[in-house]
Amino acid sequence: MSGLKMNLKKTQVMFNNYINSCSIKVDNNELEIVDNYIYLGRKITMNNDIMEEILNRTKLGWRKFGQLNIVFKSNMPFCLKRKLFDQCVLPVLTYGCETWTLNSKSIQKLNTTQRSMERQMLNITRYDKKRNIWIRNQTKVCDIMRWIASKKWQWAGHIARRKDNRWTVEILNWIPRDHKRPRSRPKKRWIEDIIKFKGVQWKQIARCRDSWTEAGVAFILHWIDNG
Repeated sequence: MSGLKMNLKKTQVMFNNYINSCSIKVDNNELEIVDNYIYLGRKITMNNDIMEEILNRTKLGWRKFGQLNIVFKSNMPFCLKRKLFDQCVLPVLTYGCETWTLNSKSIQKLNTTQRSMERQMLNITRYDKKRNIWIRNQTKVCDIMRWIASKKWQWAGHIARRKDNRWTVEILNWIPRDHKRPRSRPKKRWIEDIIKFKGVQWKQIARCRDSWTEAGVAFILHWIDNG
C-alpha cells in the first residue's frame, strides 16, 4: 500500500458557519469535531480570534524563556543573553506574526509579556519602579512590535514577488462572492496595514526588492506609531 496515510488520532474536523455540523467517519472511526486546532504550530479558529493565538504564543514563549532561565540568571555577559533572547525566545513568541491582525488589546499583551521577560533578565520586579525606557536601555533586546512589523513587510514583499499560483497568492486575492456581507463591520485583514501605507498598487511596488526593502524602515515606524 502506498500514498498518503491518514493518522486518525491526529485528524480533527472543524466546521464554519456556512456548513451544518455532521458526523464524519473514516474506516468506521468517527473523527473528533472541534472548535479550534493547532496547525503547523498556529492555533486555528473559525471566528479568527487573534487573542486566542496571542495567548497561545505567550504561553509557548514563556515556556522557552523558562528553559533558558538558568542562562538569563547566570553571570554570562549580557550581550550573549540579548542574542539568546532575540534568536530563541522572540521567534517563538511571534511565530506566524506575518499574518496577524493586531488590536490594542493584543498589542498590550505582547508588550507586557516582553517587558516581564526583560525584568527577569535584569533580576528586578515591578516594585523596583524602573521605567520601561530604562529597562529597554539596559537589555537592548529587539522590540517585539518592531520585529512583527518587519516580518509583515518582508512577507508581503515575498508574496508580491511570487510568479506561480501557490495558495498563498490565491488566498491573498480571494474574495467570497457567494455569501452575503455581514451586517457588522468586516474583520480586518493582515494585508490592510500594507495597503494603508503603500496603497492598492503595493504589489507592483514590492516587485522591486531593493525599493521595497528601503521602504520597510518607514513602514515599521509608521506601524508602531499607529498600531
